[in-house]
Parts: sequence; C-alpha cells; structure tokens
Amino acid sequence: MKQLIVLLLLLYSSLLFAQSKQEKEIRAVLALQQVAWNKADLTGFMAHYWQSDSLQFVSKKGIKKGWQAVYDGYQKNYAAKNEMGVLTFHIFSIEACSKKDAIVVGSWKVQNTSGNSEGYFTLWFKKINNKWVIILDHTS
Repeated sequence: MKQLIVLLLLLYSSLLFAQSKQEKEIRAVLALQQVAWNKADLTGFMAHYWQSDSLQFVSKKGIKKGWQAVYDGYQKNYAAKNEMGVLTFHIFSIEACSKKDAIVVGSWKVQNTSGNSEGYFTLWFKKINNKWVIILDHTS
C-alpha cells in the first residue's frame, strides 16, 4: 500500500511539473507576441500563429481562415505603428488538454492614438514541430 501511495504521488507531481512547464512555455510565447506588437513588428507577432490555411480567427466580424488572411486583417486594421500602440495581455487561465494542446483564456488591451480598445480571447495552442503555436483565436 505504501508503494502505491508513493507511486501515485510521483505520478501526480510529474503531471504538475509537465503542466507548469507547458504553462511557462505558453506564457513565454504570449510575452514574445506582446513585445513584437509593442515594437510594431506584425511579422514577429504573427510568428506564433500556425502558418497554415487551417488557422482560424473568430471575431465579431466573422471567421478568417488561413495565416495569410489573419495577417492581412491585422495589417488592414493596424496599418501604422501609432495604430498598433501598446498591447497588454492578462491571462486568466491556461488549461492543458494534452501534452500538445492547451486552451488559454484572457483579455487584451491596446492603447493607441485613437484611444483604448479592449476585449477577451480564447486561444487554442498546439505544439507542432516542438513549437507552441496558436491554431484557433477567438477574440472579442
């Protein structure tokens, strides 16, 4: 019985470690996105989205499919550096669904010359080729 308890504790602690490592990696990706945005580096910001025609971006304006369509949408809405402004994220939760999938819920705020824009997001991260990328972004 004692060995079973020790085994279960080891298994539980290894799962916690894996989740915390996963969470740290995803938080690092979001931090890189924030830094890129704040330097008006849209390409750097988009580097953390899945470069695939299957990428989905959902907003009140509808659904965009594909990396290029998402990039073009950002480029249209934030054409100049002063329009990009300063982005901040607040992460409410990161839930590991598997070793290669996680769901992130948070809020965003952009302060620019036009004022403030803010809302919420749900991101589906997937680890592809040993890199965490966003495969679905639902932003409001």
